[in-house]
Amino acid sequence: MSQAATLLQNAIALHKAQHFNDAEKAYLKLLDSGYVSPDGLRLLGALYLQTGQKALAAEFLEKAARLLPKDPETLTNLGIALRGIKKPEEAVTRFKQALTHRADYIPALHNLAHLCYEIGRMDEAKAAYEHISRINPLHAPAHFDHGNSLLSLGKIGEAIAEYEQALKIKPDYLEAIINLGIAYSLAGKNDLSHQWLGRAEELFKRALKADPNNTVAMNNLGNILRQQGKAAEAESIFRKALSLRPDYAEAAVNLATTLRDLGRLNDAIESCHFALRLRPDFAEARINLGTLMQEKGQHEEALQLFDEALQRKPSSIDAQWNKSLSLLALGQYREGWKLHEIGLGVPHMRGDYDSKRRWNGEDLTGKRLLLRSEQGLGDTMQFVRYAEVCKSRGATVIVSCQPALKRLLSNCPYIDSIEEQDFDYHAPMMSMPFAFGTDLDSVPAKVPYLFVSNGTRAKWTPKFRGKKGLKVGLVWAGNPREKIIAAHLTDNRRSMDLDTLKPLFGIKGVKYYSLQKDAKVEQIKLSGLEKQIINLMDGVEDFEDTAAIIENLDLVITVDTSVAHLAGGMGKPVWILSRFDACWRWLQNRPDSPWYPTARIFGQQSPGDWANMIENVKNALEEAI
Repeated sequence: MSQAATLLQNAIALHKAQHFNDAEKAYLKLLDSGYVSPDGLRLLGALYLQTGQKALAAEFLEKAARLLPKDPETLTNLGIALRGIKKPEEAVTRFKQALTHRADYIPALHNLAHLCYEIGRMDEAKAAYEHISRINPLHAPAHFDHGNSLLSLGKIGEAIAEYEQALKIKPDYLEAIINLGIAYSLAGKNDLSHQWLGRAEELFKRALKADPNNTVAMNNLGNILRQQGKAAEAESIFRKALSLRPDYAEAAVNLATTLRDLGRLNDAIESCHFALRLRPDFAEARINLGTLMQEKGQHEEALQLFDEALQRKPSSIDAQWNKSLSLLALGQYREGWKLHEIGLGVPHMRGDYDSKRRWNGEDLTGKRLLLRSEQGLGDTMQFVRYAEVCKSRGATVIVSCQPALKRLLSNCPYIDSIEEQDFDYHAPMMSMPFAFGTDLDSVPAKVPYLFVSNGTRAKWTPKFRGKKGLKVGLVWAGNPREKIIAAHLTDNRRSMDLDTLKPLFGIKGVKYYSLQKDAKVEQIKLSGLEKQIINLMDGVEDFEDTAAIIENLDLVITVDTSVAHLAGGMGKPVWILSRFDACWRWLQNRPDSPWYPTARIFGQQSPGDWANMIENVKNALEEAI
């Protein structure tokens, strides 16, 4: 046996025995002896990798790779070392080189997938995980990792399938149980159906049965309970997680959200501050605290928190979205509209979005422009005004809207069609203010822009003949949207019981008409107000019928619902009763509105204080007679 072979065998023996210092010396002795030893280089590099000396590992593995350019193990280890010294692109190149020489080399595939996932190259990560699954379909960790990459891409359904496959192979795979639960909870983020959240709850409970002190499972179970409207149970779960893991900042933030749901705003704020004491760089805690400041009407403070969050996490969609709402609430429209675009394609913000043939300011002369409605009915009625602006630019304007608005909008002279059809360009309706550079001084506020057809007018006008006094329409509650927890809680704040309006019913010379729909209409009978309030809504099919009723009224008094936009768009006097944490469009409860010249805003002076507001409304109504 040659001297070089003897030296190499001695070094390998020491290496296997984990006598790393002696092995290092033996490898160096071999390499210093003048022999060119590819194995000595690659094994010394591997030793440095084992002992955490990534820079030295990269140095020797680089030398080995020059001598062993087709060896997948050497190339993979070099990639791992390069990743360790923060050279991710070079590492990716080395993993791919290893795979060109052995396409089924699992260590290279695993490391490539993990690194691509880490640096945000999700499509490449997904492809690598899929390759691993094809090579070894019974490898549960590969399915788990593949699920993680799919989840990061927002492909929730596909992620669920991969986690399910991992659990078929390994039923007690705790991480897969928890991540499958997370995937189901994301699927149900805007839908409180049992299909999604019930399954997520079951999985987190299964994880806790396997590991009763698993705080990650507790935290996620708490989120599910909160989304199901079980805030008190969620609070208990979060507090238990924090008792087991006092430094669990994520649980502290989720506890804050739950406390806010329970109406304990100050406690929620303190919980966010606690999370920030645990983790001063925690962007999500700042975002959550910012939303609480928004609820307190403190938008300047909220903006500062969102900016701080974005310094730490520049890609945060939540921080940018919430910042846009505060900017809009403060009337800083130019920057606000720009940031508001971040919500496109995000289901719980502005919904689905297709970028193909999007209108981006091109000449509209002779072009067919499709304006797509988004979010609520009120949003459509507020922003459909931009159809007239587009028409003035030479466009043939097509509007896609909710069924309840089709008859109403078909009466608009600036809309050529309300049936979706072929088009040259399309744009989301709520992107129009951004597209046209709308600021407070340039809101297209000409009213009316919503109209009633002669046929529908003829149906409703006779019902008001001979009616004396000031005719006032009332809406006291919005759509409860019980399946969307955030929207449901907002509705709780913007809506009131009919009894709250009772001070108005003693004013002589006023006749009230209900414009209220759905279950809240029953409150007329329950409150014994059948003689004070005329209810014609049983004959209403859609918003054109409601508009025809409003056309016969002198005034509409409504909480912040779609009827406010309907009356405002018709140019009817409308008094809007706005919650303390006003929607951004009412500009912190400014008494007038740049969007609706005939609107008057009555805002709460403190959260939930309807009584003082209604007293002000009563006084204003008495003056109006």
